[in-house]
Amino acid sequence: MKEDFPLKGPTLTVTLQLEKEVAETLKKMAEYSKFSDAEIANTAIKRFIAVHSDFLPRKK
Repeated sequence: MKEDFPLKGPTLTVTLQLEKEVAETLKKMAEYSKFSDAEIANTAIKRFIAVHSDFLPRKK
């Protein structure tokens, strides 16, 4: 599970607006886990994408 967090491959910087509570919790998680904000957010978004493929356009 912990091996899922390090970023692999090329990266891109994205600016997001998050609810204050979400951003504060992300910071706490990063401090506690020693993973960066980016690594935690990247893993969370990958998991969201895996579960919500219905948000993606259909392949032709």
